[in-house]
Amino acid sequence: MQRLKEQGNQYDDEIDLRLVINKIGNGFSKLFRKVGYVVKVARDNMLLVFLFLALGLGAGYGLYHTTKPFYTSSMTLMLANIRNEFIEDEFNKLSDMIVERNSEAIARRLNISPAAARQIMEMNFHDIELDRIQQDSVMTTFPFRIELALYDRQLFDTMEVALVRYLGNNKFFANQKKIKQQEVENMISKLKREVASIDSMKTSVSEPRGPVNGFVYGQPIDPTNLYKESISMYKELVRLEADRERMSSVQVVSGFVPRLRPTGPSLKKYMGIGGLIGLIVGITVALNLDPRRRRTQP
Repeated sequence: MQRLKEQGNQYDDEIDLRLVINKIGNGFSKLFRKVGYVVKVARDNMLLVFLFLALGLGAGYGLYHTTKPFYTSSMTLMLANIRNEFIEDEFNKLSDMIVERNSEAIARRLNISPAAARQIMEMNFHDIELDRIQQDSVMTTFPFRIELALYDRQLFDTMEVALVRYLGNNKFFANQKKIKQQEVENMISKLKREVASIDSMKTSVSEPRGPVNGFVYGQPIDPTNLYKESISMYKELVRLEADRERMSSVQVVSGFVPRLRPTGPSLKKYMGIGGLIGLIVGITVALNLDPRRRRTQP
């Protein structure tokens, strides 16, 4: 009895599988018939379809010539001891103003003329090393890229200065820079005093005046160690002074590249989209005018 039940269940499964396969096959058959019907109607009304195709191509060509050309370039920057996420919000706000075409606000933020602000088409922020550096990395600053699209290719130099100034004038960044500068200045002053003290000790050891017992604070003086310590401190002093000279909230790694030819619009893209829309409209009109479709309608 159990065996008969298992055979019956197996038979039911085979029937269900056949039904599914038949439904899939019928669905593909209907799809192929509809596609064939559309192709036949388009072939029978070729002149009408080509007319709408030509209209679509012409519309795309016309839009291409009426669309203002734009130029794109990118600039790579790095912040001094400040993580990139702190400035992403600043650039997002600026990008929102560009999308809203708020030229007056953009001009005030970047300290440029409203006419120059109106030449900005688009701006995007991109964190270059976000996907490459591990979360537990000891690095705190990574380069980031600003992608800018302008209607006037002559403004890239102006925008480079304006964007760097925009970040540098941020109160938080300026305060962080001031704190870091004070820290470096204190270290430089301390090292200068220590270097002067060691130089004085070296002079005393190399040119003794009066009785010298060769001991300082109960420890014998080793001229070799004095010279090594002096050189080490001097190297550290030079490094800190170099850091002080190039210290800035924002550093330009690579600036905007001037463009001679516009990035867009693309003639192929405009005509391709226009032609596709024209083709779809032409086929739709041909289907609506087909007498066989009318006879099948109730």
